[in-house]
Amino acid sequence: MKKLFGLLITIISIVLISCATTSNVAPSEIEYKEIAGNLYFNSRDADLYSSTKGYKISDVFILGADTKNDNGNTEVILKLASEKNAWGDKVRYVYATDFFKNIAVADPTWGDRVDAVANNQKYNGHYTVYVYGKTEGDFLVGYTTKVTAFNIEGVPSQEQIEADKAAEEAEQLAKEEADKKAKAEKYAKLNAAGNALANGYIYHGAEEVEKNCKLFANGALESGHAYYISGFVVKYGGSMAKIEYGDGFFFSSQSNAVYVDYISQKVKGEVVEAGVTNLFGQTIETPITVIVAGGKGVTKIPVVLGIIEEK
Repeated sequence: MKKLFGLLITIISIVLISCATTSNVAPSEIEYKEIAGNLYFNSRDADLYSSTKGYKISDVFILGADTKNDNGNTEVILKLASEKNAWGDKVRYVYATDFFKNIAVADPTWGDRVDAVANNQKYNGHYTVYVYGKTEGDFLVGYTTKVTAFNIEGVPSQEQIEADKAAEEAEQLAKEEADKKAKAEKYAKLNAAGNALANGYIYHGAEEVEKNCKLFANGALESGHAYYISGFVVKYGGSMAKIEYGDGFFFSSQSNAVYVDYISQKVKGEVVEAGVTNLFGQTIETPITVIVAGGKGVTKIPVVLGIIEEK
């Protein structure tokens, strides 16, 4: 499907040599019966136009536009539906040559604006389209109903589009600021608990957690420093630990096991209690968050200082 604005430019050059659709009654004089989009698009043209000449269809999606050669004339065809992803019998192709010819003169940016909001749920799907039908053919070749668009309502002005864009940008900025504030408050709360456990150490807080975990997994923690570590998985009765990455459900991986020590047996008991569960003979290891100090001496074994409860 061509972009509507590009199609308008095409129409300006071709419509002057195209024949306009004729009807016994002028489209502006037709009485358009109101009908919901889902009802209209689920009905047959033969039934719709058996006794009614025109319809005012609400809640319509404009899915695109194109041109076709119809008996030597170039015609504009609009693709309409009551659902964005409609296909097959749920889509209607209606003639719109005269409408595009008129709109190109009366409102040259109309197509541009329709393109601009093609994926905007506020507008596309809520257009009101006026169409009328004309029976063509004879008893020898059969009869068909030619459906033509007369008018389309609900396309926003450029001012509306710009106002919507400004509102969306302001909303996004406000959301980012709120998220930033919430994250800062969360870090402050976690780091308050972390600092209490890391008393006397140079503390690397929750905002550095990715780097902290990488250093832990690779045996690169410094003596005299304490680190906020998440995804801490107790292994081998607490003598070792791994770092778990991912969400633990759809994606999960673990680092190599690292030997660990504890500042006290009490802390070790708390860590094992929180991180290991025995259920029906199965050992379930749950990632927890801890504060770990860099080890001393030749071995440099990290020392777990305590648990952080993330809420």
